[in-house]
Amino acid sequence: MTDFILAGGPFMWPLLACSVLIITISVERLWFLQERLVTPNGLTNQIVNLFNKNLINNKQSNEIAELSSLGFLLVSVIQYKDLPRQNLESKIEEKAIEVKFLLERNLNMLGTIATISPLLGLLGTVVGMITAFTGLTETSGANPDLLAQGISQALITTAFGLFIAVPGLVLHKYFEHKVSFLLISLQVEVSRFIDVINK
Repeated sequence: MTDFILAGGPFMWPLLACSVLIITISVERLWFLQERLVTPNGLTNQIVNLFNKNLINNKQSNEIAELSSLGFLLVSVIQYKDLPRQNLESKIEEKAIEVKFLLERNLNMLGTIATISPLLGLLGTVVGMITAFTGLTETSGANPDLLAQGISQALITTAFGLFIAVPGLVLHKYFEHKVSFLLISLQVEVSRFIDVINK
């Protein structure tokens, strides 16, 4: 593996950094975009019961808001429950923007890294090809073996860049879809909660 990296030249190091970043961001997003951490099952019903019994105090509200995105939005609904329906929904939309920002955290970086990886690989290949052909002009006569070896090494960076970019783009699209699904789930739960407490 080390020989493969060294054969690719200096552009392999930024590509390795890109691969590490893609893995790190993907693991972090896989953890934080779990449904149980964003929209826990049964949370809306529990809060409705507590609200009907008038058992939600400030301490409980803060704890619920910290546990999940859904809890944060439901507590916000309770906070603004005395507003007219239209104003209440407007306030919750503002809070939903905060939640959306948190759910989409690092996704732009993931997409950017996946996009620039093949470009970095291509740049490494171009530099490698220039080096290979420059070596030919400096020696007397053409050496096909030397040229083939130079081209082979130059293409390593393109292959590695594509190897990083393909899973990176797939993961980026997967997380975008996951965030959209979670936002719809949040919207459904919050709307149902508003219907219950803002009659």
